[in-house]
Amino acid sequence: MKNISITLLAVVILTGCQVQNQKHKKENTMTTEENKQLVIRFNKEFFESGNTAITKELLADSFTNHTAPPNAPTNAGPMIQFITGFHKGFSNVSVQINEVIAEGDKVSLRKTITATHTGEFMGKSATGKKVEMNVIEIDILKDGKITDHWSKNDFMQAVQGL
Repeated sequence: MKNISITLLAVVILTGCQVQNQKHKKENTMTTEENKQLVIRFNKEFFESGNTAITKELLADSFTNHTAPPNAPTNAGPMIQFITGFHKGFSNVSVQINEVIAEGDKVSLRKTITATHTGEFMGKSATGKKVEMNVIEIDILKDGKITDHWSKNDFMQAVQGL
């Protein structure tokens, strides 16, 4: 009788673990490769092409930009404003993805953004100069959307050289 009780207990525990694992799989159905491709797509369409509408498709409603300046909103709004202004001031924008690493729900990439300063940007008239910005970013994804974003870049040094 004791062996039957232990066996039943083990079956109940294992069944519970299987249900929990299936539930977790349903919550995070994206593979690391799919997550990498989503982040690359976001960079190409948003940063390179200036397609701000892609934020509705690829950024979660709860999106948080952890790199936002102090006292600035951390949602997608400031990023959209920046990209809109950037594409007015720069042409020939190119995002070169140099390296992508993913583990679980995190994707990290190293990229180089190049562009030509052909319009006014941050109070500076067009110079015709080509700029290069180096960026390292980390994104967290859930259910096929980017929920969190961190980046480190040398953008201000590039703008100061105009």
